[in-house]
Amino acid sequence: MKSIEEVLDAAAAEGHLTSGAAMDGPSHSTGFLAFSELPDLTEPTVLAVDLGTGGGIPGLVLASRTLWHWSLVDRSETRTAFLRWAVRSLGLEDRVEVILSDAVEVARGALRSKAGVVTARGFASPASTAECAAPLLEEGGLLMVSEPPISSEQPAERVLEAGGVPWRWPAEGLSQLGVEDLGGWLMDGATYRALRRIGMCPERFPRRFVRQIDEPLFGERRR
Repeated sequence: MKSIEEVLDAAAAEGHLTSGAAMDGPSHSTGFLAFSELPDLTEPTVLAVDLGTGGGIPGLVLASRTLWHWSLVDRSETRTAFLRWAVRSLGLEDRVEVILSDAVEVARGALRSKAGVVTARGFASPASTAECAAPLLEEGGLLMVSEPPISSEQPAERVLEAGGVPWRWPAEGLSQLGVEDLGGWLMDGATYRALRRIGMCPERFPRRFVRQIDEPLFGERRR
């Protein structure tokens, strides 16, 4: 049995993470769990989905810190092979599955409307992240994302006091997916944001990635 730190070091050695990400991974991932409205971390009936797990942040770390059932989604054969090894090495085979697939296909499949929690770190733009995650969420389910670093000219505390960065997650755009923005929080210098499904997500979502990029629900269009 290996520790999560050993697994993340292995991810860095194989090129799935930078050494800095591997070092900061446990603390950064734990920041997702600071949100006050999360389901009970020891409740085994909760299904959580991590989009674009890559080298294991945050999905592997969170799977080792909760008793939820996890689906780790990545479209790279190399990364998913590593993730399957990591799951075995951590002794999590009974409640963690690794899915080799495009997130759009996963959101259109058996997991649609089943997840109590969806997590994403550096997965895609806010519009694409929301569009791929919303169909996975059950009613009242939570999407939690880690936000990009905030400019040094805008201290994180001040940005959060002002309501975070709502322009990245506009209510009008999110409403098309049946999702609302719950705001952000700060932990160890990193910023996070939570969104909740409050209505039906139309069957037409998610669209193919190329369509999401060419015609985003919100944010800038590709030029």
